[in-house]
Amino acid sequence: MFTSFAIMFALLSFLAGANACIECPARVKVDGSTSHLHETFPTDQFTYCSYDNVHLIGDDSSVGCAYDNETGKLSLGYQSCPATATVKNNC
Repeated sequence: MFTSFAIMFALLSFLAGANACIECPARVKVDGSTSHLHETFPTDQFTYCSYDNVHLIGDDSSVGCAYDNETGKLSLGYQSCPATATVKNNC
C-alpha cells in the first residue's frame, strides 16, 4: 500500500526538483515498536517521510507520513504519524 505511495513521491521529488522545508520526525511508533526514518522525499507541496522497522512484518514493516511543506501538518499517512512536523526556515 505505502510502496506505491513512496514511489509516487520519489518520482515527484525528482520531477519537481524542490527542496524540503520539513524536518521529518526521527521515529514513529508502529504496533508498539519504534520505526526509524529511512528516507525523505520532498516535493514542492509535500514532504513524504518513509519509516522502516526490521522487527515488524507485512505492511507495517514500512510506513509513511506526508506533511504539508508550509504548515507542517500531516496530510496523509499511517495512523500513528505525528500530527505535525517541524517546518525549517532555511530550505
